[in-house]
Amino acid sequence: MRTNIANGWISVKNQFYVVIILFLYQLLFSYFLYRLVNSVVVPLLQRYPDPPPTELSQILFYVEGQLNLTHSQTVHNYMWILLGMLLFRMLLTPFIHSGIFYGLHQEQKGETGLFFFKGMALYAKPVMLFYWSEALLVLLPAYWLIPKLYTLAISGFMSPSILLQAIPYVLGWGIYRYVIHQVILFMQFGKIGSAGIFSSALICLRNALPVIGISLILGVFSLLLFCLFTGLSLVWSGLLALILQQSYPLIACLFKLWHITSHYHLWHSKFYKS
Repeated sequence: MRTNIANGWISVKNQFYVVIILFLYQLLFSYFLYRLVNSVVVPLLQRYPDPPPTELSQILFYVEGQLNLTHSQTVHNYMWILLGMLLFRMLLTPFIHSGIFYGLHQEQKGETGLFFFKGMALYAKPVMLFYWSEALLVLLPAYWLIPKLYTLAISGFMSPSILLQAIPYVLGWGIYRYVIHQVILFMQFGKIGSAGIFSSALICLRNALPVIGISLILGVFSLLLFCLFTGLSLVWSGLLALILQQSYPLIACLFKLWHITSHYHLWHSKFYKS
């Protein structure tokens, strides 16, 4: 596991330009999402009762918000815009992933060069099929979970302790999503490497502990850096805080690529060993 993480870091350094591409992609999407949310949330918060609300005025505020969600045309327009942005992201992300996967395979063969865009041209379609299949499988439990979570959320406005009942559902959904994501990630390694998608999925399942270990180690390091950056920005406010906050998404993109490359080296070592 340690060897796979170390080899993954070498691959990150060899494809560092991909980190920059991921950062710019994330920055643009985050900016448009921020502008959209800001145009909706700020006017809504301005309607929050001031001075501090009584129990009755707070209930009326929540009831008004619920009515707007169901009947306001403006809210519906924003929801369609948000859905369109999500759809655009789901169309673009597989192109980026196909470039990353192809570059890793070429690196493993000893080739050097910029293979990112060539990989996008060659493997965007199969990767998109995997990506949409993953999204469909992850969203499948939503048919049962969303109504349950919605009911708990509405009840939680009146009694916040009820929200604790949602934790098992959210946690179970998160674990299910992680398993689906990892299995399909390994299947994509096999597809682009012409090594068999089902045998690659079996490698993921048979090596569940190393797969989870890599995710936990990199996840913990990423979380620690996030806490460090946030803590320093709170202690030393000003220009330094602004630089730290704006630079952390670059670190997050680096860890995202590191996660992919480490699992790729795990897949490669197990597949060609067997």
